[in-house]
Amino acid sequence: MNTTLAPSGLAPRIAKHSNDYVGEIVARRARSGGQGLSTTAKQQRMAMVLQDQHNGIRRLGVGMIGPIQLKLRYNGVVRNVLQEDPITPGTPVEYDVFDDLGQAYTMSGIDGEVRITPFEGKRVRVDFYRIASQPVVRKEDLYLMRVNVVEQAQDETKQSIMKQEDARLFLMLQAALTAYGTRPDHTVTTNHVVTELGGYFTPDTLYSTVALTDQHELEAARLCVSPADYRDFYKWDTNTTGWAFKDRVVAGEKVTTFGEFQIARSIMVTPGEAWLLPEPNFLGVFPVLYSLDVEENHRLEAFQRGWVFDEMVSMAILNPRGIAKMVKA
Repeated sequence: MNTTLAPSGLAPRIAKHSNDYVGEIVARRARSGGQGLSTTAKQQRMAMVLQDQHNGIRRLGVGMIGPIQLKLRYNGVVRNVLQEDPITPGTPVEYDVFDDLGQAYTMSGIDGEVRITPFEGKRVRVDFYRIASQPVVRKEDLYLMRVNVVEQAQDETKQSIMKQEDARLFLMLQAALTAYGTRPDHTVTTNHVVTELGGYFTPDTLYSTVALTDQHELEAARLCVSPADYRDFYKWDTNTTGWAFKDRVVAGEKVTTFGEFQIARSIMVTPGEAWLLPEPNFLGVFPVLYSLDVEENHRLEAFQRGWVFDEMVSMAILNPRGIAKMVKA
């Protein structure tokens, strides 16, 4: 099979949707019968480990135990808030925005002319930027440490890139909220920020904030909070949540939904703030020119093993009407 090469001699990098990776994992499991490795394959791998009489069992035990974890793994929220859009290289990236709303009029029988409501489409152009990181590990650590240093370094780097994505997202949400609140034609709800005076977020404040976007004929579906403010949901009494909610919490279940909202927590959200957002197809886009790419970047003279992680992405808030925020006094 022939492969088209870029001018540099390298295969061009293609953007992939996150769901494509999930599909590949499911396909691999299906090819192996849906149960992972077969019994014969597992026996063969175990035999290879046991061939090393000195380190085989020790490395197997270390692999089962693993290193002490310093923190929870970070999960990005940007792909659950914006609509991910893989972009074909070489194509212009513009999005259609049709932000004129229809109007109807009551007319008497003697009026001879029907009022005209003009509609005008707009094209929004987005510019890409790169998010990158360059992790390195010492060569001696590959031999002295029993854990997989390479896997640990690469996993932490991927998490840091997701944090940068989310930081950019909440910065854009704040800019869109401020710009929309100061527009002269924004007369339906003059302010999309509700202040909580009780010390922690309550359902009353939540529903008051949702009412702001309801006035714009939109429904809030995402609730983004910081890990500290996430614990406010556990303070709600049974008069608010009911016994079933409390029973699930006491049993150890995490609060991932409340009513019509999906709850996402991120340390990139400023403590004391909570964002209410509509479904991704009512908010904005997350175009990806090429997905996260990993290339070797060893520094042999410094006895270091390194890599370059980078991706070309962009973000655009195309409809600010559905953005609302709760803040603690």
